[in-house]
Amino acid sequence: MDEQKLNKIIDIKIDNLNINGEGITMLENTKVCVKNVLPKEEVSIEIQNQKNNFVSGKLISINSPSKNRITPPCPYYNKCGGCNFQFVESYNGLNIKKQIIADYFKNLYNKTITVAKSKNSFNYRNKASFFVSNGKVGFQKENTNEVVEIDQCLILNPTINTVLQVLKQWLKTYNQTSISHFVVRTLNDKTSVVVVAKSRVNNLSNLIDGLKNTLLEGNFGLYINLNANKHKILSENYVHIYGLKLLETNFKNIKYFVHPNSFMQVNDDVKNNLYNEVLNNIHSSNVVIEGYSGAGLLSALISTKAQKVFAVEINKHATQDANNVKQQNSLSNLQNINGDCSIVLPKLIEKYPNSVFVIDPARNGCDKKTLQAVKNSNIKKIIYISCNPYTLKQNIVFLGDSYKITKLQLFDMFPQTFHIETLAVIEKIKFKSC
Repeated sequence: MDEQKLNKIIDIKIDNLNINGEGITMLENTKVCVKNVLPKEEVSIEIQNQKNNFVSGKLISINSPSKNRITPPCPYYNKCGGCNFQFVESYNGLNIKKQIIADYFKNLYNKTITVAKSKNSFNYRNKASFFVSNGKVGFQKENTNEVVEIDQCLILNPTINTVLQVLKQWLKTYNQTSISHFVVRTLNDKTSVVVVAKSRVNNLSNLIDGLKNTLLEGNFGLYINLNANKHKILSENYVHIYGLKLLETNFKNIKYFVHPNSFMQVNDDVKNNLYNEVLNNIHSSNVVIEGYSGAGLLSALISTKAQKVFAVEINKHATQDANNVKQQNSLSNLQNINGDCSIVLPKLIEKYPNSVFVIDPARNGCDKKTLQAVKNSNIKKIIYISCNPYTLKQNIVFLGDSYKITKLQLFDMFPQTFHIETLAVIEKIKFKSC
């Protein structure tokens, strides 16, 4: 593109959206990416940040809006940026995501993509991390350190919004400089509250009283997390202050327990649908190796169907929770292993080469050592839960033509945002001799 166009305002028509939720179009053999737009919209943008054959455009105005565009209901939408797909009605937004996944994986999968819709498009999220700065409590504005103060968030479970009011009121009476975050999670009628601070927090009686009046005695737990690291919200240093140490709930007759630092899916309704689909792909004769296994709910569920389950998780709190789940549910065919997946998983795959492999990694995907071990093995089926289509596709391509996608499903885990949760069933098509 002609460099003279940089910082100039031009009119374009959006062709479609990429997996990051950006509108894209071609201009002089250069791909232009623009946020907060929809396919077929005609918009004015300011050209910015050219790199190789890509440029980013800042949206100036929407000259011809899509029929799918709506006015975002959240009063903080233009300030916060967290619900980056709130300008589309949730049903249409889900169809757009489905088309994006179909286009992105068309060279690897050309069958129907099924969609599991969330029961709630608002008030679904069971966990929130609030930033605290200069007396403000809220979320960080996109790509900045500025805290946007909020009174409530439309996608959060109502209980979390109620707790937020208690925390804000208590913060007014406390020296705020040492506190950096509040992390709140709710499961059914139980809630955990974590105050993240650089040093020990005293005078918590008013906070405890406020939580008692709001959540009732016995329905919540309070922790302090001591963390001076500005680049990470939570450390491993927890101090239990009051009430529940773990949140206890159940699914499909499995009791499970969650520590404040444990990973859990943020949408309970969709999580249940997702885990049910995983179980549909497990048989009683299977030995299952699960990587990035979190607090152990999925591992426990799989163990009710499979012959044997090995679950690997690096977070020690999560492994403790998983062992508690194992013990409380008397699951003798489940072994939880606390360790680095890149080290432990290849050894398990070598020992059990005909097993089913289940993974739910972070956004950066499965590590290459594990993928190479799978590639060299007789692993016949991979059940891959992914929150990042880019790394999912990368990982599948890495496996080569010995594996193919036999099922691809989209789960509406994150309504009002552009984040996409997918489940891919990947099966061996060229078997090696043992």
